[in-house]
Amino acid sequence: MSALQVSPVSLVRHDRGGRGPAPAALPSHGRLTARLALDRKTRAHAFAVRHDSYLSGGYIDRRPDGLFADEFDDMPNSQTVVVYRDGRPVASIRFCIIDTDPAKTGWQDIPASRIFPDEVKGLLDQATAGRVPPRPARALEINRLVRHPDFADDKELVFVLFRFATYMVLHHEADITLSCVRRNHMPFYRRIIKLSNVAGPRRYAGVKFETHLMACDRSKYESVVRDVPIFNCAKITAGGYDALFEGETVSVFQD
Repeated sequence: MSALQVSPVSLVRHDRGGRGPAPAALPSHGRLTARLALDRKTRAHAFAVRHDSYLSGGYIDRRPDGLFADEFDDMPNSQTVVVYRDGRPVASIRFCIIDTDPAKTGWQDIPASRIFPDEVKGLLDQATAGRVPPRPARALEINRLVRHPDFADDKELVFVLFRFATYMVLHHEADITLSCVRRNHMPFYRRIIKLSNVAGPRRYAGVKFETHLMACDRSKYESVVRDVPIFNCAKITAGGYDALFEGETVSVFQD
């Protein structure tokens, strides 16, 4: 579930008439850093960007404190990344991870499983079917993907947010990636993120729009990062971005 409007031309590889893929261009509009919303200040930044983004689109009513959060933000399986441009919070994305391992207390509930319970269960069952050796399935839901209204036309930020999504897929060893997507965003998710429509539309909690459940399995990861190189975080999985979980600020694009 997201608040984005993009035309992903400059960041995607193209077939140049048989000459091979063109390098993905990255515009430069200031230094980009990111933090995981572990402390009160960073959480407030995430909730404020969310509030202003959804309010500007007419998807929520104005809240007196200017913050938009829900019960999932306090769950142990919820992780929110805030992106800063020159120190200003400009975008945010939340990841909710479901782990079917019964030993992982508090990791069995995500927004998508409440809205599409049968469909999410079916996807998790498929992920474990025939697996040798057996391992509990994990799914990562992408939600609350927002940009501050002042940066609503900044297409690079959308790709940066999905860069963190591909990192989280690797970090959590997710078998399935899920997202509850508005109808007008489905072509982007289908073409760029390679998610397929599963079910919908159904109302997403807390906002004034309906979404479709979309999903893809881990086997599509390589083709996603090949087609959109900015998404490829494999080389830094064991490096810089891991510092997010220690409460540190990281550079989005690292040497």
